Formats: sequence, C-alpha cells, structure tokens
Amino acid sequence: MNPISAFFVENIVAIYFFYGLAFFTLGLALALASRRTSEFTFVQAIRPLAAFGLLHGLHEWIEMFQQIAQQSSGYTPTIPHELIRLGILALSFVMLFAFGILLLRSERAGKWPVSWPILGIIGLWGLSVLAAILALKPSLAEGIALADVLSRYCLAIPGALLGTWALMAQQRTFREHAMPQFGRDLVWSATALLLYGAIGQIFVKATALPPSTFLNGALFLQWFGIPVQLFRGVMATVLTIFMVRALNAFELENQRRLIRANQAKLTAQAAALDMERRISQDMERLNTDLRLTTRELALLLELSNLLAVPMSLTARLQTVLQKIVQSLDFSEASLILLVKRDTSGLHVPAALGFDPDTSLYRSALHLAEHCLKKAVPMCRHHDGQVIEFAVEEQAKCQAPVSPVVMLSLPLTAQQRVIGSLLLSRGEIPGPLGPVSEAEFKLMAGMAQQLGLSLENAQLYQEAQERESMLAELLHKVVGAQEAERQRIARELHDTTGQSLTAIALGLRGVETRLANDSSGLVEQIRELKSFGVNAIGELREIIADLRPSHLDDLGLVAALQWYVQEFEKRRAIPTAFVVAGQRTRLPNGYDIVLFRIVQEALTNIAKHARATEAEVKLEFFPAQIAVTVSDNGRGFDPKAILYNQRPHTGWGLLGIQERALLLGGQCEFDSQPGQGARIRVIVPLMKEANHVEDTLVAG
Repeated sequence: MNPISAFFVENIVAIYFFYGLAFFTLGLALALASRRTSEFTFVQAIRPLAAFGLLHGLHEWIEMFQQIAQQSSGYTPTIPHELIRLGILALSFVMLFAFGILLLRSERAGKWPVSWPILGIIGLWGLSVLAAILALKPSLAEGIALADVLSRYCLAIPGALLGTWALMAQQRTFREHAMPQFGRDLVWSATALLLYGAIGQIFVKATALPPSTFLNGALFLQWFGIPVQLFRGVMATVLTIFMVRALNAFELENQRRLIRANQAKLTAQAAALDMERRISQDMERLNTDLRLTTRELALLLELSNLLAVPMSLTARLQTVLQKIVQSLDFSEASLILLVKRDTSGLHVPAALGFDPDTSLYRSALHLAEHCLKKAVPMCRHHDGQVIEFAVEEQAKCQAPVSPVVMLSLPLTAQQRVIGSLLLSRGEIPGPLGPVSEAEFKLMAGMAQQLGLSLENAQLYQEAQERESMLAELLHKVVGAQEAERQRIARELHDTTGQSLTAIALGLRGVETRLANDSSGLVEQIRELKSFGVNAIGELREIIADLRPSHLDDLGLVAALQWYVQEFEKRRAIPTAFVVAGQRTRLPNGYDIVLFRIVQEALTNIAKHARATEAEVKLEFFPAQIAVTVSDNGRGFDPKAILYNQRPHTGWGLLGIQERALLLGGQCEFDSQPGQGARIRVIVPLMKEANHVEDTLVAG
C-alpha cells in the first residue's frame, strides 16, 4: 500500500465526516429551496432529493461514529444498530428514486401514480434480500451486510440513473425559460450523480454475494489508490455545489417575477390613469348629453303643450313655429306642410319668416313637398345641391363644402307620413357655419314629437267633428222616424182608412137593405170585397216597406231579389241581382242590416244618380260576406259629400257607413263625377254578431 492510500485509510473518519457533510449540506439547501413558490415543477420534485441528502448524510455520520468507537474501544456494532443504519440507508436510496420519478412525472403531460414504481423498487429489493438469504444461508450479521449490498445494487444504482435522466430533462426546461447557465449546472449535477451511482455504488463491502466477492471497496482501493468513500464524498461535493448553483435559478425567477410585477403595476397605474381620464371624459360627455336631453325634452314638452291649447289648429301651429325658431340656432324661418285627411291634398297651415312672393318661399315649399313624398329627410345647400339622408346619418348632409341653408324633416305618425317640417336660415342668412350633431338630434326629435302631436290633434278634431255629426245624425234619425210615422199615419188614413170606412158604410147599407129589400145585395157585397182586398194589399205594402216578410220567411237572398224586382218596377231602372259563392247561414242581425244597406243604396240611386241601369251583387266567402251596389249614373265625390258640406247632406252614405261599422265591417265608396258610382260593403263572419237595432231608415 502506497503512502497516499495509507494516509486516506488512516483518516477514514475524516472522509466519512466530509462525505456526510456534503450530503447533509445538499439536503439542507434543497429543503430550504423547496419552500419557495415557483412556476418550475422542479421545486416540488427536489423535496425527496433533500430527504435523500439529509438521510444519506446521517447514514455516513453513523458509520463515522462506528469507526470512531471501533478505533477507540474496539466497539462492534450490534444487530439493532445495524438494522437502524440499514433502514436509514435504504430509505435514503428510496428518496433518491422518488426524486427521479417525481421530476420525470412533472415533465410529462400525463399524470401517473408515483407510489407504484416506488413500491415496485422496494419490493424488488426485498425479494432480492430474501432470495440471497435463502440461497447463501448467512448469519444475521452477514444477512445485514447482504441487505446493505443489495440496497446499493437495487435501490441506489437505479435511483441514481433515474435521477440523472430527470436532471437532464429538467435542464431543457431551464433553457426554454432563457436560463441556460442553470441548465449547465444541472448537467454537471447529473454527471456527478451518475458517477456516484454507476461507480461509487458498484464497489461495495465484500460479501458472499457475487459480484461483491471481488468488485468491492478493496479492489477500488487497489485500482485507484483511494477509498471508495472518498470518491463518493467528492461526487457528493460536486453534486452539492452544482445543485446549489442551480438553485440560484429561483432567485433569478423571483427577480423576473418582481420585474414583471413592477411592470404590471406600472401598466395598471397607467391603465388606471387612462381609465380615470376616460371616465372624466365620459362624465363630461354624459353631462353634456344630459343637458342637451333635458333641453330637448323640455322643448318637446312645451311643443306638445302648445298643440294642446284650446284654439284653432292654425293658431297652435303658428305658435309652435315661433317657439321652434326661437329655440334653434339654425332656423330663422320655418313652415309646416300637411296632408289633408279628406282629399289627400297638401296645404301649409302655418309659416313663419317667409314672404310668399319670394323665390326662397317657393324653394322651401318645393323641398318640403319632396321630403313629404319621399318620406326621407332632405337638406339644401347654399350652392343649390339637395341631399337625402337618414336621421342617424346626419353627417352625410354635412359632407359637401357648401353649408346647409334649408332642412326638411318628415312628420310621421303610426308609420304614415302626414306632413313635413321645413327649417330655413331666412332671406338673408347670417354666418353659414356647420350644423352641430346636437342641433340635428334636436330637430329630428321635434319633428317626431310634432308628428305625433299633430296626429293626436287632428284625431281629436275629427272625433269632435264626428261626435257633432253623430249628434246631427241622431237628430235626423229622430226626424226621419217622426216623418215615417206621419207617412204611415197618412197612408193609413188616406188609403186603408178610407177603404175600411167604405167597407163599414157598405156593411151598414147591407144591413139596411136586408131589413127592407134584399135585391142588389150581391153587387154591393162584391164592391165590399173589392174594398177589403185593396185594404189588405195596401197594408201589405206598408208592412213590406217597414220590414219585408220575405226577410224573415225566406232569408236575405230572397228578400233582396224581391226588393230589386220591386225597385225596378217602381223606379223604371233596369237592375240586375247577382249572387256569388256558396250560400251560408248568416249570424243573427246580419240580414236586416245588409238589407237596409242595399235599400239605402238603391234609394240614393233613384233620388240622385240619374242612372239608366244598376246592379246589386251579393258575394259569400268563407270568412266574410260582401255587398256591392253599382250604377252608371252621374257619380259623386265621396270625400266632398262625407266631410266637406255644411250643412251636411250625405246622410244616406253616412247611414250605409255606420251600418257597416255596426257589424265590424268596412265600406268603400268608389265614384267620381260623371263616371257612375260603386258602393261595396265587406262584413266579416268570424263570430256571431250581436243583435242590431235598426234605427236608420231610408231617406
């Protein structure tokens, strides 16, 4: 043995101390590092490696104390002491194996149980020890030595190889995170762990178990001149140094995290400032919008109230235009163009700031008419260009270089254009600046409100006129009823009454003749019979005029056919009667109303039409019934007769219209002067009609 080898053998206690200190330092450093928070899974996996370092360092120090006791007092380790040492050694190697398993598992996408391979390697070691004991039948002390050797073969070497593989895989992760220097440290750590396991754990104690019989610590000392414990200690030191250097990756990670946090903080502060600035701008814009909206709502409310004032519509519209011109910066003149509800013609009920004899007024009226007919907003520019645009596309009106001088907005109500509002900058416009968006919105809102208010005002006015007309109609109905009663009384007195008087006088004469002389009674009785027949006929005619029996006995079709024939005889006007469709039973009350409509229409033809022929057509449909009465007479203007004449004279047409409404139907008057007339009534048959008291009479 050379002097160097002898020196190391003599100082084996110091080698054990150095060996244990290296592993204990490794375990302590890793244990402290495992408490950090990191995005690297390496932090979680080094906990078993820290346990390996602490346990293995403790094992080497136990062997160190055994060497000290043996050299000082000839101490021989007891069986319990050896079992404790063996358990610590095996457990440290199991922790090394667990480190490799955990680190490789964290690098894989799939998660598989860690306990199965650990239990498998422990089972392999236990079976190996049991097989060696059964084969060699050693003593208890020799069996513990065999278990020590097999723990290095079955646990230490696989654990070191697996840990080396895991460290090499982890160094790629460091490189992916731009930490190549720490990846190199892991490569050196993996190299030291490989040498520690592949070489340092092959040379074991000399036992009866091959290959430890020759491949043992004595052979290592003979070959390399140093104890194998020194080689293991050096590898442990190298492993500790580079592992501690690799742990500095967590410091760098913390620095980067701190930089990112500071950057995020600065970004958040900048975002907060930007948000605060935007909120301030939004608040300012909202306040502006709120002021504009408040102004708009107040103006719209005032316009609505002005239109509700009890005065003529023209006066109200004039007041509204004055308010609009005062409230807008754009307009200096304005006018309202409306559609007449009765004739569909156009008229200007109110205008402000215009001279009717100027070209400006004619241009304004022309633009308002086009706006009404096309039902879209229009603007006229100073150079004469006219642009159509949508309310939400008001910027389109500002596109030309020439400024806007006129603006016309349609007045709508119930999806129907009833007029247009025109706003102008006047005869001599001031500075022609652009129209603001808020001004556009205000004008559009005024046009919308004005359309609704005008519709309500016109409907209210029409309701009042209709109420007045109905009151007048009721007065006419009552007068007609009285006139009819007078006519019936007169006819009963003049015709039927005289006939009955003649019959009574004749019967008295018969009575006298019977008392005196019976000759000539036959002739007198014949005369009385003739008077009676005439009286019955006259009564039937009066009853037929009041309510024809055909209507109750035979229905509407037969009653109309009879009445048309009677009309043709009385009036000498050839009249055709046509029935179309499959006849159905009419609900209660329909017969008399439809009969009166035809009666009234034919009466109007006889009185006013000067027709040479007429036609009555009755059409049955699955859900409705239609009656059409037409003639080739001189015709009439329905709107003029129904709406314009004062005092009102078109009571016959109004009666037809009211009767149609009683059944929930509609009435159409198709006529023009000189082109005949056509009256068509369509009544739905959806449900049973209520009984209708017929109080409207022909007249």
